[in-house]
Amino acid sequence: MEIKNDIIEQKQKEENQMPGPKAEKIILSTHEEKILTQIKLGTHSELHLKQRSEIILLGSKGASNSAISREVGINRESVIKWRNRYASASEEITKTELETPKKLRSIIEKILSDAPRCGAPSTFTDEQIACIIALACELPESLGLPFSHWSPSLLQKEVINRGIVESISAVHVGRFLKGTRLKAAQSSELAESKDR
Repeated sequence: MEIKNDIIEQKQKEENQMPGPKAEKIILSTHEEKILTQIKLGTHSELHLKQRSEIILLGSKGASNSAISREVGINRESVIKWRNRYASASEEITKTELETPKKLRSIIEKILSDAPRCGAPSTFTDEQIACIIALACELPESLGLPFSHWSPSLLQKEVINRGIVESISAVHVGRFLKGTRLKAAQSSELAESKDR
């Protein structure tokens, strides 16, 4: 135990002597600390939010970036990134806490979340997507089709037959429907047939 304490003290001395940028100082209000602790300990919190909350909590207690990196188990650059991001948002956090304290948790989670990624450009126009969704809202029977409910694969075939798109997968059709919260039969199910 004594050796372990000596090693810890030696590492702390080395960190204090190491040149480099000074870690961003983080000062938390009682409410912020409570929210960050809830996120860190929450059983339903996402892992990245738990880690980033721990970074901020340790930073507010004066821990160095290297010490936080070892404690949390992530690289030092990530610690610096999230510590800096949180510190630079301190004005927004303070304003939210004073004006709308109920929104504080969502602001903290937004600050500790990754920026949305752009992804690949859309293959379908907004007009095509709207036509697919509009067709999904129609009852197949009213269009003279021999089934009573759409499945993504049946909708896919009809969308191609009508010339709305040249090609599309049933999975992609399902994503459009899911995105608009429409209820469609699961692709593994067959739509009911009038012939049965």
